[in-house]
Amino acid sequence: MADKSETASSGSKKQIILNAFVMNTPGHLSPGQWRHPRNKTDQYTKLSFWTELAQLLDKANFHAMFIADTLGPYDVYKGPAMLCPP
Repeated sequence: MADKSETASSGSKKQIILNAFVMNTPGHLSPGQWRHPRNKTDQYTKLSFWTELAQLLDKANFHAMFIADTLGPYDVYKGPAMLCPP
């Protein structure tokens, strides 16, 4: 915890920085969220999904959105995902 005299002498409070973490892979961080009625993660290939998410985070005063480098299905289990036509 910050020392009370330290914050009182500076005259300002410390600001918390909020960062959203986005990954489009199965994980343990949000189990069952895919069943939520307002879930739209299946629309991750649409630009509107990302702009709406960015606007929502902006309204909530988030500072950043970190997009994990695996933004799609893994291609190692049972062969390549083959999302693009050959």
